[in-house]
Amino acid sequence: MKSANIFPIFIACAVFVVIGLATGLLNIAWTYMQVTFDVSHNALAALAPATMLGGLIAAFLSGTLIGKFSLAPVLVGGMAFAGFGLLGYSIAPIWVILLAVAFVTSIGKGAIDAALNNFVSVNYGASEMNWLHASWGIGLTIAPSVVTFFVVDQGVGWQSSYVLIGTLILLLGLVILRSLPHWQFKSARGEKEKPSERSTITETLQQPIVIIGLVFFFLYGGVEIGTGQLANTLLIEARGLPQTIASNWVSAYWGSFTVGRILMGLLALRLGDRALLNICFASALLGAILLFANLHEILSFAGLLGIGFGMSAIFPILILQTNARVGRRHAANAIGFQVGCAGLGGAVLTGLGGVFAEHVGSESISAFVLACAALMILLYQFMIRWEARQLSTILR
Repeated sequence: MKSANIFPIFIACAVFVVIGLATGLLNIAWTYMQVTFDVSHNALAALAPATMLGGLIAAFLSGTLIGKFSLAPVLVGGMAFAGFGLLGYSIAPIWVILLAVAFVTSIGKGAIDAALNNFVSVNYGASEMNWLHASWGIGLTIAPSVVTFFVVDQGVGWQSSYVLIGTLILLLGLVILRSLPHWQFKSARGEKEKPSERSTITETLQQPIVIIGLVFFFLYGGVEIGTGQLANTLLIEARGLPQTIASNWVSAYWGSFTVGRILMGLLALRLGDRALLNICFASALLGAILLFANLHEILSFAGLLGIGFGMSAIFPILILQTNARVGRRHAANAIGFQVGCAGLGGAVLTGLGGVFAEHVGSESISAFVLACAALMILLYQFMIRWEARQLSTILR
C-alpha cells in the first residue's frame, strides 16, 4: 500500500475504535445513569430507540448528502454531531434532554458509519475493510473498562467516560478537517468523482438487486446482534448456566467476532472474497446448528464461537462488493441503506426473538438464531444466482 493511502485508513480505523467505544459505554454506564436521572430499567425502552433512530435516518440519507456535498463535509459533520452529542451526555440535566442528546449523537454515528464504509469500499480492498470493522469491535470490547476506570478506580461519575470519548471524536474530526484532500473518492483513473454522477434515493430503490441486498442485511443484523443480545437469556434461563459463565460466553462471542475480522483481513490477502464468504457462511451455519442441538456444553460453546467467527467478515465484504453489485452511481445510497437495514434488523429481529422467548420459551432463541442464519444464507445464494442470470441476459 502506498504511504499516501496509509494515513486515511489509519485514521478511519481510529475513528471506528472510538465509535465502538462510544457504543459500548452504555453497557456499563446505564447502571449509574439510572441513579443520576432517577429512572427504572424500563426507561431503557425509550433510550434504545433514541440511540438507534437518528443513526437510521443518517444512514439512509447519507448517499444523498454525499452526492450533494461530497464525502468530507458529511464525515466532518458526523464527527461534530457525535462528539458534541457525547459531551452532551455529561451535562444533560434531565432525562428528556438525555434522550434528545442520544438522538443527536446517533445521527453523527450513523453518518460516520455510512461515510467511512463508502470511502473504504471505493478506495481500498477486503483486508482494509475487515480491519476497519475489527476496529469497531476493539472499541466495543474495551468500552466497559473505560467506564469502570472512571467510576470504580477514580471514583468519579460515569459522565467522565463520555467526556473522554466525545473529546477524542472531536479531535479526530479536526484531524480529518485538516487533511481534507485525503478524503476523496477516486475513480479507476485516479480522478475525483463528481457528485452529479450519483443517483437519487428513488432511482436506487428501483433496482431489484438493492432491495434483495437490504433484506439480506436486515437478516444479517438480526443474526449478529440478536445472538449477542439473546445468548445470555438462552444460557441462563433455558440451560441453567450461572451468570458468570454466561457472561464469559457472551464476551467470547464478541471476542471471536473481533478476532475473525482481524484474521479475515489477513486471509483476504491470499483468498478471494467468494472463498472468505463461503468460510464465513459455513462457520455461522455450523455454529448455529451446534448451539441449537445442545449436545454438550462444550459443543454449544463452540457453536457460539462459530457464529461469531462466521459473522465477522460477511458485513465488510458485502459492503466492499456493493460498488460492483449495484454500480457506482447507486453505491453511496445502497451502502447507507445497507448500514441502516443491518441496524434495523438487529433491533427488530432481536425484539422478535425476545417475544418468542417470552411466549414459547427461552430455548426457542437457539431455533430462532438458526432459522435467521439459514434464511440469510439462502438469500445470499439467491442473490448471487440472480446476478448471474442478469449478467448472462446482458451478454446474450
